[in-house]
Amino acid sequence: MDDAVPAPLDPYDGRIERDPAMRKRALKRIEARRAFRVHATVYALVMALLVIIWLSSGAGYFWPIWPAAGWGLGLAIHGFSLTWDKEPTEEEIAREAAKLRRKRPLDGPQDR
Repeated sequence: MDDAVPAPLDPYDGRIERDPAMRKRALKRIEARRAFRVHATVYALVMALLVIIWLSSGAGYFWPIWPAAGWGLGLAIHGFSLTWDKEPTEEEIAREAAKLRRKRPLDGPQDR
């Protein structure tokens, strides 16, 4: 069992927020989340309107399921896209490096 103590959080460093590249990335992510919230809100309002139309037209076959399913798929993809541009973690980098080492032929004593 590993008794290692987790490393403390890095102390706050205000220089990160002043870094133009980091600020630009942060703003891009905030805007993307805001756009998703608008997309989800419009989806919910339109689907509610379609259900009201369905109810007022006799509530027969529940046809609003089709636009809800199609648009819902698009909304789900939009939501998943928010996670696609994340920075790789150290674990992911180490795992990928290990894969590359296994694929590479041994070319010297340092690799044994």
